[in-house]
Amino acid sequence: MVLRPEATSPRTGGMRWSGPLLTLVMLFSLAGVGLQRPIAAAQSDAAQPAGQEVNVELMLDSSGSMAQEIQTGVTRIDAAKSVLTEVVTAVPEDRPNLNVGFRVFGHRGNNTPEGREESCQSSDLTIPIEGVNKEELQGQVDSYQPVGWTPIALSLQRAADDFEPFPADDARTNAVVLVTDGLETCSADTDDQAANNAAVCEAAQALSDSPGSPTVYVVGFGLTADELTVLQCIADNTGGQLLGANSAEELRTVLFTFLEELQVVASTGVFEVEAINGLFPSGSLTCGGGQATDSNPQGGDPVVFNITVESGPIVADVPVGICIFAFAYPGGGQVSLNVNIEADRTTRVRGSLLKFPQGAGEIYQVTDLGGLIVWQDQFEFGDYVWVLPGVYTMDLLELVGDPILFYAQVQCLPGTVTSLEVYTAP
Repeated sequence: MVLRPEATSPRTGGMRWSGPLLTLVMLFSLAGVGLQRPIAAAQSDAAQPAGQEVNVELMLDSSGSMAQEIQTGVTRIDAAKSVLTEVVTAVPEDRPNLNVGFRVFGHRGNNTPEGREESCQSSDLTIPIEGVNKEELQGQVDSYQPVGWTPIALSLQRAADDFEPFPADDARTNAVVLVTDGLETCSADTDDQAANNAAVCEAAQALSDSPGSPTVYVVGFGLTADELTVLQCIADNTGGQLLGANSAEELRTVLFTFLEELQVVASTGVFEVEAINGLFPSGSLTCGGGQATDSNPQGGDPVVFNITVESGPIVADVPVGICIFAFAYPGGGQVSLNVNIEADRTTRVRGSLLKFPQGAGEIYQVTDLGGLIVWQDQFEFGDYVWVLPGVYTMDLLELVGDPILFYAQVQCLPGTVTSLEVYTAP
């Protein structure tokens, strides 16, 4: 496929020669040029209904099991901190009637039998549900460490005092977003897991019956299907939801899904392929494994967005997380880029146009520095190809007549049209 714009403002790099040209070599420095790296635009706050009060408590598990690795070199606590930092960044700080608090449990003592008593009494509201203080929230995230046991029931009991009473005619939203990587280990003897589980269900019902009556959204991080079933009563008894997550990407998706439903943040973003002179490559954007559900906590099939001339270069409502943008150059080279879709932001893949010089029927090959074939055909004056910013090499493959170009290397900068012009003179 050859791209032909109707009008351009080419960036010219060429030389005028006084005789037949045998070889032309143009070398440019690559320093400072970012290859295949998407750029995110500035964040804007999500739109919210005016006047509706939203009170949300982040309730986080600080038990010792959070030190386990979810993948090589990445612990559950590391993944949680990374995602929670994104959450803090995405929460609007100046939105009226939005209040976000922070409760942590299992953060004192240790996860040995000797440390159990102290740890099982550790559940503290470290940030009250009053306004949004990003600095304090981030400070809690940074200090969040895997320490002790798992007093979920105690935390639900204490959360009843964290919310103001909820009159029946009040439009406010009271909610707890609970992230845990384990089951209750504190309400009964550790060998009696059934009693521990029952205590959690009772505490959830009591929380729902409290004056504030918050809804609880549960994230089971790294839990099995059976363990998620045990925690389902928390969501059922409070009118909330439960979803599972087994990676940082899934944790991000689930948390932002819950927070969007609570009208705190957006859980989708925008993806854009930079169009230059109206030109951009057709391709596809593939995102994750789909949204997790109660019955399928691992998520469904990947979500695929097709990017074509008809659809345009911008895709809205893309789920947050790591997506893959794939397209093919006219020469057959396949490109696959990881792009990070962030809530309420635009992630843009930068591009450049490479304009071919005049040809006389000869066949040229255009490759990037890694040898990926961008073009392998004749050059026709006025033809363009959309490429990622970088350095590209033009090589003569098939001799026809008296070619004036044998070899050239050009640098394409983001958002520009790069034109190689070659002249001969009698």
